[in-house]
Amino acid sequence: MDCAQVEWGVRWFLLILAASAFAQPAAKLWWSFTPLRPVTGSIDGHVRAGLVKKQLVPNPRADARTLSRRLHFDLTGLPPTEAEAQLFLADPNVEKLVDRLLASRQFGERWARHWLDVARYGEDDFHGTAPHPYANAWRYRDWVVGALNDDMPYDVFVKAQIAGDLLPNRERYLGGLGLFGLGPWYYGISQPPQARADERHDRVDMVTRGFLGITAACARCHDHKYDPISQRDYYALAGVFASTAYKEYPLAAAAEVDRYQARQKKIAAQEKTIAAFVEKQREQLAEILSFRIADLMMGTGAVDADLTKRWQAYLAKPDEDQPFRAGWDKTRDRAAAEAFGALVRQVAEEKRALDAENAKLVAKAAPPPTKRRKEILPGNYDSEADFNPGADIPTESLERDRYTLWRKMFSGDTALLRVSKIDDHLSGEWKRHLDTLRAELASLKKTSPAAYPFLHGVAEHEEPIDIELNLRGNPERLGPKIPRQFLTALGGAALGQGSGRLQLAEAVVAHPLAARVMANRIWEHLLGHGVVRTPSNYGLMGERPANPELLEYLAARFVALQWSPKALIREIVLSETYQASSANTGAGEKVDPSNRLFWRAERRRMDAESMRDAILAVSGELDCTVGGESAELDDRNLRRTVYARVGRYQQNETLALFDVPSSSASAEHRAATNVPLQRLYFLNSDFIKRRAKALGGRITSVERAYELLFQRAPSAREKERGEQFLREASKAEYAQVLLSANEFLYVD
Repeated sequence: MDCAQVEWGVRWFLLILAASAFAQPAAKLWWSFTPLRPVTGSIDGHVRAGLVKKQLVPNPRADARTLSRRLHFDLTGLPPTEAEAQLFLADPNVEKLVDRLLASRQFGERWARHWLDVARYGEDDFHGTAPHPYANAWRYRDWVVGALNDDMPYDVFVKAQIAGDLLPNRERYLGGLGLFGLGPWYYGISQPPQARADERHDRVDMVTRGFLGITAACARCHDHKYDPISQRDYYALAGVFASTAYKEYPLAAAAEVDRYQARQKKIAAQEKTIAAFVEKQREQLAEILSFRIADLMMGTGAVDADLTKRWQAYLAKPDEDQPFRAGWDKTRDRAAAEAFGALVRQVAEEKRALDAENAKLVAKAAPPPTKRRKEILPGNYDSEADFNPGADIPTESLERDRYTLWRKMFSGDTALLRVSKIDDHLSGEWKRHLDTLRAELASLKKTSPAAYPFLHGVAEHEEPIDIELNLRGNPERLGPKIPRQFLTALGGAALGQGSGRLQLAEAVVAHPLAARVMANRIWEHLLGHGVVRTPSNYGLMGERPANPELLEYLAARFVALQWSPKALIREIVLSETYQASSANTGAGEKVDPSNRLFWRAERRRMDAESMRDAILAVSGELDCTVGGESAELDDRNLRRTVYARVGRYQQNETLALFDVPSSSASAEHRAATNVPLQRLYFLNSDFIKRRAKALGGRITSVERAYELLFQRAPSAREKERGEQFLREASKAEYAQVLLSANEFLYVD
C-alpha cells in the first residue's frame, strides 16, 4: 500500500468518525461535552491507577534542592535566593514553602503571564502602516495580576472578562473587560463589513477556544468538519459581539474628563486646519515648480536644495516605472528637458480634470443620508465614516504609465516636486498666518489638562442586533438572520438579553468544559504538559486525555474548591506526582517515553520571562516594583518581563527568539525550540554581558557563584575548573559562562 492510499484511508476514517459523531444525540456526542462525573480519590491515586495498567511505578521524590527550585520557578517565576534555599534545606517543609509562595505578590505576576498568552494580550494594533498604541492597556494586565493574587474564583474571573460591566459591584471587574476592549481591532485594514466580521471572529475564537477548548471559529464559512458546531451556531454567537460596543471607562471625575475631551477637540481641529493649509501650499508650490523641471534636470537656476538632490538621484539611473523619460535619457539636452516638463504639466492637468469628474460621480452615487448604526473603535475611529468614504464607487483613472508619472512627481512626501520644508518658501501674510496657527496650537497643548486614566473595555451597544449568516463566510453575501444563542451542542441557551454577554458568561462557566479546560491548563503549567495535550481543542481532532479519571478528578475538585486557582495549585504541588524526580528510568522510557502518564516530572527549559527575570535576580539588579505602565524591553529595563510592552505590530525580538507567541491570536501553549540563535544570544547580547558584569561583582569565589546560580555547592572538579578559569579570565566572563549553563536555564 503506497502513501497516497494510506492518506485516503485516514481521510475516509475521519469522515466516517465525524459523521457518526454528528449522528449522536448532543448528550452522548463527545466525552468532553458530558457532565462532570463525581470522582473520588486523590491525584496520586488516579496517577498510580494509570501507571498500574502499564505496569509502571512512579519516580521517587526529588531532593530538597530540586523541589525548592521547582516550586519557586513554577509558582513565582523566580529562583530562590540564597537565604530561601538555605532555609528550605534546613527545614524542608514543602507545605510551608508552598503557602508562602502562593501568598507572595510574585505569584500573580507569574501566573498572569500564563493567562495573557491565552488572552492574546497586546498593547497596540495595526493601523495602516503604523502601530496604534493603547496607552492604558497595562491596566488589564495589572487587573489579571491582582485577580490571581487575590485568588478570584475562576468562574468570576471568566464572567468579569466577558461581562464585568453587568455584574454587581462592577467597579471591581471593569478592568477585566480589556480582554475584548484591547482587540485585536482591524480598523481600516479591509472594507468595514469585512474588518468588523474579522473582529467578531476573534471574539468567538477567544471565548470558545480560550474558555471552552472548542474550535467554533472553524464554522465561520461552513459547518464544522468534525465537531457538532454548525454555521448557524457560529453566527448565533457572533451576534453577541455585534451587539457589543467598545467603551473606555474613565478613572477620573466627569468634569476632568469633559475638560480634557473639549480641549482635545480644539487641538484636533487646529491640527486639521494647519495640515490643510500646509497641504494646499505644498500642492500649489508643486504646480509652480513643475515649470522649473527643465532647470532641475539640467542643474541650472536656484531651486530647493532638497528637491535638487532628489532629481539628481532620480536621473542617475533609468526610470523603469514609466517610458516618458526616454527622450531625455538619449540626448540629455534642454529641449528634451522642456518636453518632459511639458508632459508632466499635461498629465497633472488631466489628473485635475479626472478628480473633478470623479467627485461628481461619488456625490451622485452616494446613498441618501440615513441613520447609521455607529461602530466606534479605540481612538474614536468611526468604522464607516473614517474608512475612505466613496472608495467602493467605480471611478475613472489615468492610464497606468501616466498615473505612475503623476504619482512620482506629485504624490507623497518624497515626490520629486513636493518640498519637505514649506516654511522656506512662504513669506508675508502666508508665513504670518501659518506661524499664528502654530502658536495657537502650541498654546492649546501647553494649557491642556493632562490625559486622564481609563480602562479599555466593552459595553452594551445601543442597538443590539441578530446578524445574518454570511454565505461562505463573506460578509457581503448575507443569508437569514440568526437569533443569538449559545452553541447548540453545549445546551443552546438563548442569549437575547441586551447584547447577550452576561448570559454568555453564565453559560460558559455553567458548562463542564470550563472546569476541564482550566484545570488542565493549571496542570500543564505545573507538570509540563496537560492531561489533554491540546489544551484549546477538546473536540474530535483534539487529543483524548491520557488519564480520563485524573482529568475528571481535577475538574471536579476545581469546582468543589469554589473555583479557587490557588487551592487547586496547592493540591497539585503537594502531590507525590508533582514532587517526583525527573530522572529517566529504563522501564518508563520504554513503555511511556513521552510521559503521558506522569511517572516522572518533566525537565523544562525556563520560558523567556523566567529566564530573563532569573538572570536579573542572580545579578542583583531585578527591580521588583509591582504594576504600573509598561516599558520597552531594552537593556535599561530591569523590571520583571511581565511588565514589558507587548506589541502586535512588532513583537520584541528577544522574546520571540525564546518562543513567546504572537499576541494576535489566543495561544494554547508555547512551542519549545532549540536553535543556534538562542545560544548566540548568550554569547553576544549586550543584555547578557551587562548582567554578567553585575553578577561578576557579586562573585567572591566559585562556591559563592554556585550558591547564587544553582543553590548548591560545586563539586571538587567544578571548583578546580572554576578557579582555573578565574585565573585566566575575568569574573564577568566566568559569570557569562555560568549564566548560559543548562543547569541554570533548565528546571528539573
